[in-house]
Amino acid sequence: MSILVLEKILKEMDIMLEEFDKKILYNELIRCFGIIGGYGECERLERLWNDPVYNREIRRYIEAWVEYRKKRRTVEAYT
Repeated sequence: MSILVLEKILKEMDIMLEEFDKKILYNELIRCFGIIGGYGECERLERLWNDPVYNREIRRYIEAWVEYRKKRRTVEAYT
């Protein structure tokens, strides 16, 4: 269920990812923002997304993560 919140966030940001990448991003995102393992991860992530300060930081994190994955795949393609 929590991955649905991430899918909503990615849709708002116009970012398309494969399921495998979504799971990795989700796990890293909840770990980075300290909401892993707690009760109501889904609601907490949604509340953070609705907070303007956290929204900006989540956007930055996701954009940096996507850029990193692109660069990593490019490098892997040439090795």
